[in-house]
Amino acid sequence: MTTKRNLLVRLVPCRCLRGEEETVTTLDYSHCSLEQVPKEIFTFEKTLEELYLDANQIEELPKQLFNCQSLHKLSLPDNDLTTLPASIANLINLRELDVSKN
Repeated sequence: MTTKRNLLVRLVPCRCLRGEEETVTTLDYSHCSLEQVPKEIFTFEKTLEELYLDANQIEELPKQLFNCQSLHKLSLPDNDLTTLPASIANLINLRELDVSKN
């Protein structure tokens, strides 16, 4: 019998998580002074369900983000976004989107 563990990862270099990729469902990169979405998150694009990027300086969202088909919560408040690309519609399981204070 296998069980699925949910891992909350906050600024842990992804190379430390090798072997755990399939179990990561939540990533929190809030308040990290990021100017772009970390490329490391795409290691988990098949299982990622919640992504928190609150209070950074992100100006645009990378196209690869819209390949995260399991994503149901995307939190981006208090960044520097001016537009959302139409490809955000590709996130067919997205139920919560917070882009306040941009």
